[in-house]
Amino acid sequence: MRNLIILLVVLSIANHSFSQKVDTLNVYSPSMQKNIKTLVISPDQNIRKNIPSVYILHGYSGYPERTIKEDIPSLLHLSQEMQTLFILPDGNYDSWYIDSETTSSKYETFIANELVSYIDKCYITDTSKTAIMGWSMGGHGALYIGARHQTVFEAIGSICGAIDFTNYGKEYGVQKLLGENNESWANYTADSQINHLKNSKQKILISCGITDFLIKQNRELHQKLMELSISHIYEERSGEHNAEYWSKAANTHLFHISNFFNGDG
Repeated sequence: MRNLIILLVVLSIANHSFSQKVDTLNVYSPSMQKNIKTLVISPDQNIRKNIPSVYILHGYSGYPERTIKEDIPSLLHLSQEMQTLFILPDGNYDSWYIDSETTSSKYETFIANELVSYIDKCYITDTSKTAIMGWSMGGHGALYIGARHQTVFEAIGSICGAIDFTNYGKEYGVQKLLGENNESWANYTADSQINHLKNSKQKILISCGITDFLIKQNRELHQKLMELSISHIYEERSGEHNAEYWSKAANTHLFHISNFFNGDG
């Protein structure tokens, strides 16, 4: 009997794995004139209906494979459970998901225009249910891009986001994108885009760990959003700036996004 139970468990895991689909794509970016590696997680092998899509932006030094293995390992399961397409573009280590003034790096254009257009053509997506989320550098990217492209993204999620990198950006490669003068960086921060959200109908989610070194910036963002009467969900919980925190917070964000798309939140 014990051997039979083990066999049934193994078969169950195998069936779950076979029904999952992860595509590895090389999506050509006309603005950067190069291919960008992108992973796409589908809920099953044969999608027969329009489904929501969530663009997930990794943090500084991250990459899509690490997202699945370490940062948010629940994505495979959640894609099936929520019947949602997850798109994981490679943010090129330190692109900050902006259009650079000094280099050919154009990741805002790639994600908001080129990648979304490509995914909507190649997969059966519900274009009225598209979200963008990320953590750390990716949290900045989600807020920055989401606020600037409100007709593309109906929901935005930022987890321990780098809200204003002007004081620490030189440690994380921002000068390569925007030049050495950090006073000129202000217009490229997530913080600079808050006013764009004044009349937004987007679902906005903000989360940060209490002992995260970015907690002060996230609390200030929360305060500014309240002062501007911008509807959002703000969450603090125990945790630091690491995968243990953002993997759990990502599950919560995806739950809220799924409910929002289903008309429940």
